[in-house]
Parts: sequence; structure tokens; C-alpha cells
Amino acid sequence: MSSPDQHPLMVPPPGTPLPPTSPLPPLDYFDVEEQGGGLQDYLYILLKRKWVVIGTFLAVFLAVAVRTYLTTPIFRASATLQITEDSLASQVSTTGTSSFFYDYAGKFQQTQYDILKSQSLAKRVTQALNLPGQKGLGGLEVTPVPDTYLVQVAFQSPDRYLAQRVVNVVADEYMYLSIDRRNESYALVRKWLDRQLTEMAAKVQEAQQKLYKYGQKSDIYAMDDKGTNVVVQKFVDLSSLLTRAQAEKMAKEAQFKQIQEEGPDAPLIVNNGLIASLRAQVVDQEAKISAMKKVYRSQYPEMLAEQANLTELRGRLQAEVKRIQDSIKADYEASTRTEKLLNDSLTDQKGQMAKMQDNLTDFQILKRDAQTSEQFYQALLARVKEVSMAGTMVPANVVVIDPATLPTAPFLPNTRKNLTTGAILGLALGVGLAFLLEKLNDSIQSVDDLERTCNLPSLGMVPLLGSNGRMLPYHLEKSEGTGVRRYLPRLRRHDQAFTGAENGDLIVFKDPKSPVSEAIRHVYTAIMLSASGRPPAAIMVTSANPGEGKTLVASNLALAFALDGQQTLLMDCDLRKPRVHKIFRQNLQPGLSNYLTGSATLEEILRPTSVPNLSILTSGALPPSPSILVNSQEFKDLLLQLRQRFKHIIIDTPPMLAFSEGLIISVLTDGVLLVTRYNCTQKSSGRLAHLRLTQIRAPLLGAVLNCVDSLGQTYGGYNYSYSSKYYDGDSHHKS
Repeated sequence: MSSPDQHPLMVPPPGTPLPPTSPLPPLDYFDVEEQGGGLQDYLYILLKRKWVVIGTFLAVFLAVAVRTYLTTPIFRASATLQITEDSLASQVSTTGTSSFFYDYAGKFQQTQYDILKSQSLAKRVTQALNLPGQKGLGGLEVTPVPDTYLVQVAFQSPDRYLAQRVVNVVADEYMYLSIDRRNESYALVRKWLDRQLTEMAAKVQEAQQKLYKYGQKSDIYAMDDKGTNVVVQKFVDLSSLLTRAQAEKMAKEAQFKQIQEEGPDAPLIVNNGLIASLRAQVVDQEAKISAMKKVYRSQYPEMLAEQANLTELRGRLQAEVKRIQDSIKADYEASTRTEKLLNDSLTDQKGQMAKMQDNLTDFQILKRDAQTSEQFYQALLARVKEVSMAGTMVPANVVVIDPATLPTAPFLPNTRKNLTTGAILGLALGVGLAFLLEKLNDSIQSVDDLERTCNLPSLGMVPLLGSNGRMLPYHLEKSEGTGVRRYLPRLRRHDQAFTGAENGDLIVFKDPKSPVSEAIRHVYTAIMLSASGRPPAAIMVTSANPGEGKTLVASNLALAFALDGQQTLLMDCDLRKPRVHKIFRQNLQPGLSNYLTGSATLEEILRPTSVPNLSILTSGALPPSPSILVNSQEFKDLLLQLRQRFKHIIIDTPPMLAFSEGLIISVLTDGVLLVTRYNCTQKSSGRLAHLRLTQIRAPLLGAVLNCVDSLGQTYGGYNYSYSSKYYDGDSHHKS
């Protein structure tokens, strides 16, 4: 019974506004990306999935090791050659007077590399080594040394002696081939130069005659070249400006036509940073309004404000599009006027220049032609002399710097490098796979997850223990019906998980020193201190989904209140799947449903238990419509009477997301406690449960993380596995 200072339940009459509570969180709160944890969280993930990391590491490392030791050893021999250009090619490449010689010099080195890898050289090498059956040298490598004339020639083979011989023979045969090709090249160059020299002599003579005759005919020698350069230069400058103006006009015209044809969807508008930002804001605002329509009516003030924001954003977007269109049009018109002005100026300048250049143009052409022909003729004459001298000797431009030596150790495979790479790759893949599996797991796995997801303070954690008082190991299992993979306790024959077994439901009474009992008392203390003044009298315990341990928490929480000397009632309002009567081994009827339907009295449904100060009220017969019963005036009157008789009432309700009874009862209580299950409750379920409770302004106390394993899970610096060891050691010492 309640004492005189206990306050009864004050049920507000219909139409009375609810007391002010904290405002609802914005809807986009539930889309905020979760931030990663610290080093301790990463170590916890690796410890929990250590077999994934170890297995992946061993699989990759062993695969690399087996492949390495089964590979046939390959030996590699190499030699260093120096390949330089001859004097003729070097001089021609520096002067640049002939495209033929310039190309020859510029591509000389690459040509030599291709010759080293050619089939003709390979044929000579196989003949020298007496290997007629081998058509090519598949293992030959030609690697030039950057910024030098050096090139490294290497050959790989399972036979170390063959590798050495092939490299040395390649160097010798390449030198012989180079000498042969050089003699042929000089002969070809001499023949070509002789023909070009004869033709060029005739051109020089003809050009000089034309220049002399034209100068006499037009009296061009009396004209001053500097007097005409200004006119010519001005004409050239105007031509250049007109060309750029025409190009700019075409570009502006293309942009203007694009804007006219495609309008706001033109790439110039779409790719504009401000336009893209405004369109993104419009899309976000439309999405936000669409989401709010599911919660608020169209005339709700916040909805009207958001609609006004959307209208403003659309207006800004249209104004910016119009500004860009006007700017492009103005640029196009300006470029058109510029082109016309330049065109008129160029026409005037062209007339002035034509008068002065009638004779000078032809004269300059003839003069440059004569000078060019003379220069080219002198260059050809000098090259003919050089080639004639070079043809009398054959220089050796290929030198072996370092001949190939006999390899002593295999080049491939590199055992140390392969094993190191395999170890690093295996470890990286293992760690990456562990974090990937953890990322794909959308369940609540820590107090931080619980508080971020449900936007509720955590009132404590309840560890997962077996009947022997020790932490239960975990294994990966696929949930029936949903297909969700999650970690569940692996039970031995003598173990029971405290999610519904009778030992777990009454553990606060039967084993007060267990970690579960300590955790429940922690939740009890948090509830007692949750409000200033008197602690909450009527407390509803619920969960988002079935199987998350709400009845365990409710029954043990009621035990904690009762063992503290307070008259407590455990009320089973789960009229669909009740369990309170099974925990205390009582009959299901008469109970709550019998009283609400008028078939039982209050004294008949209230049952004392063997626990001091604790009574229970079972659910009674399962009704066809439980929500109608708990939403009746009879239920409100019953709760008022129970408040007058008991100091604390713990109410067990069905899961929030599946049934509506919890929402109906929550507004009649002093506090709501949401129970979530570690590695089982999905974050989306926690968000939705919190949203539904806040929408009806239920008095939320906080949340509890149930069935927590011992892998690094701490709360307030206290580890439950250490708590278990502490009590075990204490009892052992006493015994």
C-alpha cells in the first residue's frame, strides 16, 4: 500500500493540452552519418572478428608460399652496351637543315633498341649458338638507361649457362650487324646527296637570275624596306585581331544558340556552380517537404514555412538562369560589333598596303628564294664532303661496357619479397574484410550506437550470461524470416541465455551478486535519479522488436524496486504473448483482461509473490482486440487505483513497432524505458521506436542495451567480465 505522501496518478481530462516536453528532433536527424569510434573501437572489432583476420591472412600467405616454392627457378644474365650516334648523324641532327637527317638522328636510339629485339638479330644469334629449332628469343629484355647512351641487355632462362651465352652472343652479333648496316647507310647517303646537290645547283642559278631581272624591271632597289614594314605589320596585326574576334564570335554565337535551343537545361547553365547549388537545395527542400508530409498536415506552421523556403529557392534559381541567359546574349552582340569594326579597318588597311606592296612582295619572294637555295646548296656541299670522308672508315659506335657473367642465384621467384608481400596482403585483406563485415552489420553494438541512434540517454547495459555465471561465447547465425546475419550466443548443454529463461528473469533475487544483478541495480539507480523530486511511479518497459529482453528487464527491475523496500507491482500488459505468469509460476487467469471486461475484481487479479514487497498482475485471457482494452476508460481508472496502492508500477508491454498498445500506455505513465538488444536490434528499428514515442510526447526516461557480451564492452569504466571474476574470486576465497 502507498504511504500518505505518495501522489496518485493525475489523468488529465479530454481536451487538456499535454505538458510541454522537449521539441521533436528534425527528421533529417535520422539520416546523419554515424561517426567512427576511436582506437579502442577498432581493436574491439578486430578482436571480435579475429578468426576472419587470421583465416584470411593464413589463406593468402600459404597460397603465396606454395606458389613461390613450386615455381621453377629462373636465372637472369645481363650485359651493358654503349650505343652512340656516328658523327654524320650527330651533326645533321644539330643543324636541322634536312628533315631526312633530323628524323634519322632523332629516332636513332629507338631504332637500335628495336634492332636488338628484331627477328633478324635473333636468327643470327640462334645460328651462332647452334639452336636451329628456336625461332626467337622470348626471354630477351632491352632496357635503356635514362639520360645516357647505355642500354642493358638481359636474358632469362632456367639454364644459367644458356642465359650467359645468349647475352654475350647478342652483343657480338649486334656489333657485326651494326657495322654492316652502317656501310650500307653511308653508301645510300652519298648517292642521295649527289643527286640533291645537282638539282640544288640548278635551282640556285635560276633563282638568282630571276631576282636580278625583276629588280631591274621594277626598280625595286630604290624602295626602302623599313618604310613598308609598318604598313605590313599593321595589316598583319589587324588580320590576327579579326581572326580572334571571329573565333570569339563563333564561340559566343554557339553559346547563344545553345541557350536559345535548350533553355535552362543548356550545359552552360547546368554546369554553373551556383545553379547546381540552387538546384541541389531545391531537391533537398522538396525531399524534406515530402518527408514532413508523412508527419504533418499541409497547414502546419512548420510545413508552411518549409513551403515558403521552397518557393524562394525556386525564384532564386529562375532569376540566376535569366541572368546567365542575358549575359550570354550581351556577350554575343558585343562580339558581333567588334568583328564588324575590325573587318572595316582591315579592308581600309588592305587598300593602303596593296599600293605599296605591288612590287615589293614579288621582290622579297624572289630574294628569299634565292637566299634559301644558296644556303641549302652550301649545306649539301658540306655534307657531301663529310660523307666522302666518313665513307673511307667504319667507326665502332657499339661498345660492350660490362659483359654478362654467370648468374649464381635465381632471379625468380624472389622468395623473401613474395612472402613479405603475401603476409602484408593477407593481413590487409583480413583487416579490411573484418571492417567490411562490421560495416554491413546494421545492429546496435555499443552504448554510443544506442545514444546516437535512438537519441536517448543510456541508463545502463545488461550483460549476457549463462546459468553458470560466465559470459556466453558468440557465433554468427542467420535470423529466420528476415535473413539478417547477426551474432547470437552459443549455448552449451548446461547454459541458458538470460533472454527468457527463468533463472535470468529472477536473477536479481536469486543471485544478487551476479553481473546481471549489478547491471539491473545500475538501471534502477539511474531511474531513481532521472527526475528531480519524486522518482517516476509508473514505468513502462518496452522494446522495438520481439526477443530483445524487455520482460527480463521489467521483471528484474521490479525485483530491484521491491528489494529496496518499496511496494512494487509488476503489471503484464502484453495481452498477445504474456510471460510474467510463467516467470512467477502463476496461473494466467484471472488477470488484466478479465478485470477490464468485468469478469474479475481488483483483489482477484492482484497476486503477491514470494519476494517481499512485490506483487504481480498477469495479463489474463488473451483478448481478440488488446488495443481496445488498454485504450478504455476502465484501464485508466485501474491505473489510478494501482497508483494509490503501490509506490512503483513496472508495466511490461508488447513490442513498439509491431503493436500499438505500448503507444497507448506510454502517455499514461511517468516514464518509458526502451530495451534494445546488443548486436540484434537494428538501428532503423531504434530510430523508428524513438520517433513514434516522441511524436506522441511520451515521457522518455532512456534506453537499456541488453545481452551485451564481454568483448571490451564497458560502461562508465566498469567491465562486466571483471565484475564476474571479482565475485568468483571472492566466493572462492571465502570457501
